[in-house]
Amino acid sequence: MAPFYKTATAFCLVGLFGLHSVAAGATEYKFEVVEVKDELYLTTNLARNGKISVRTSTVEKDTDLVSTLQAKVATEQTAQAATCETLIGDKLKKVFHHSFAYTTTPNYPELVQEALNAGLEEFGKTYPSGTSAWQEKWGKQKVHSVLHLLGASSTKIGCVIGNCVKKVEVPVHAKSDPDQPTTSVLFCELTPAATVDEAAFSEAYFKELIARETKIKDMTEEDLKDPIVTSSADAVVPSILTAGLVAILAAISA
Repeated sequence: MAPFYKTATAFCLVGLFGLHSVAAGATEYKFEVVEVKDELYLTTNLARNGKISVRTSTVEKDTDLVSTLQAKVATEQTAQAATCETLIGDKLKKVFHHSFAYTTTPNYPELVQEALNAGLEEFGKTYPSGTSAWQEKWGKQKVHSVLHLLGASSTKIGCVIGNCVKKVEVPVHAKSDPDQPTTSVLFCELTPAATVDEAAFSEAYFKELIARETKIKDMTEEDLKDPIVTSSADAVVPSILTAGLVAILAAISA
């Protein structure tokens, strides 16, 4: 009988271990890279320069930059973490990024507006007065992200979305569900990148930026054009020319 009990005990232990392994199955997270639509690039330019007269440079989509960013996000896919936020490694923290609830149709203006609002709120209403003040601003994560988006010297941009998909380890013979997205992160890299710890834009630009009331979703490409300025000084020149012409005609008639 002893061999029977030993066999039964061993069988129970194996079964118990198997159940424990299933129950304690590690949850893994990875980024699934998704391309963005070109309308996002208009959105980023509106965030930078829409309804602002003191402009920074216009940024244009760069396919090489997109490919480079895709590789950075894909590299992070192999990481194991308890939350998607920890998948954003040091390389990705250096670029503009904004987390949001997964959706098949991301609203670009709303996403960029959310990130802009969060960054500017953390930045504050006062323009940094020197190097140490700028260093303090750059040390704040949301500010760092937005400063990368708004950097005055940038001319190129590439963006991708990383959908955070969850995968639960299950026994080989068990039926597994497909990876389900939980959250997503919008990443944008700009070059030349704003220099960390230094001024990202001018004080005049900053004042207009924080005073701007129009939301990105309410802007169009027309809002990137230079405003037509009409002043009393502009009206003086035509008046002088008209008066001169009248005087000349009067002299000829005489």
